Parts: sequence; C-alpha cells; structure tokens
Amino acid sequence: MAIHQFSDREALRIAAQIERKGERFYRMAQGVAKEGPAYNLMEMLRQQEEAHAQRFEAMLERLCAQDEEDEEGYDMEANAFLSAIASEVVFPGGVLASLMNRQLETVRDVLMHAIGSEKDSILFYMEMLMETKDASFASVFREIINEEKRHLCDLQRLLEKTK
Repeated sequence: MAIHQFSDREALRIAAQIERKGERFYRMAQGVAKEGPAYNLMEMLRQQEEAHAQRFEAMLERLCAQDEEDEEGYDMEANAFLSAIASEVVFPGGVLASLMNRQLETVRDVLMHAIGSEKDSILFYMEMLMETKDASFASVFREIINEEKRHLCDLQRLLEKTK
C-alpha cells in the first residue's frame, strides 16, 4: 500500500472522491438490479452520495477561496492510517466483484455493504478531524461526520425494515 501525503485540503478532496465513488457504486448496482425494491434503494443511496459529494466539493471550494497559505501536512503515522482507510473506503473491487462473490444478492446485502462503507467513511473523517490544526477545516470535518452519521442512521433504519 502506498502511503499518501495528506493535508486538510487533500483530505477534503479525498472525502469528495469517496462520495463520488459511492455514487458510481450504486449506479453500477442499479444496472444489475434493473428494477424493483433493490433498484429503488440503490437509486436513493446514489442520490444521497451525489448530494454529499456536491456538498463536500462546495465546502472545499469555499475553504480554498480563503487564505491559501502553505498548510501543514499530517504526520507520517496519520498519513499511513488515512491511506489504509481511504483504500478500503472506496469500495474495493467494485460492485461486480461483490456480485461475483455473491455479496450483493438481496436488498439486505446492499444495506449491509453500505453500512460497512459508511462506518469506514466516518472513521476516515474522524481521523481527519483529529489531525487538523485549522479551525475552519475542523468545522467542515465535524459537519461531514454529522452528515455521514445521519446517513448511517438512515441505512440502519432501512435495514431494520428488511428483517
């Protein structure tokens, strides 16, 4: 695994990329489901990921428009940890690998996969919050964490309904 050099802006860029990859995952999953409850669920999840990505990109644009003095990078331990989490959060193998491994046969399977990805995302964002020394980025990372926690709660509620 390559260790990526992180800074606050880079971490926020990656947060938006994570959401975009989630959006693509659900779009691909829709192509497999084609119709019915599983398709509708994946469309809802895709829309949520798209909205998150747009919001995070707007946050990044707003913060980057502010003072752009050289920001301090994260330490090596944080870089290694964030690199490891980021490589897992971006849906390793994609939907086709998951389907071939029979991991996404039911709506419940999709929800369980999405819940695991949300938990990994929250962990990634919490680490970014712990590493930043900039109050503006700390505020953004808290906002992202709260958004992802709401998304996780929504997924948990949907999972409970599928029992």
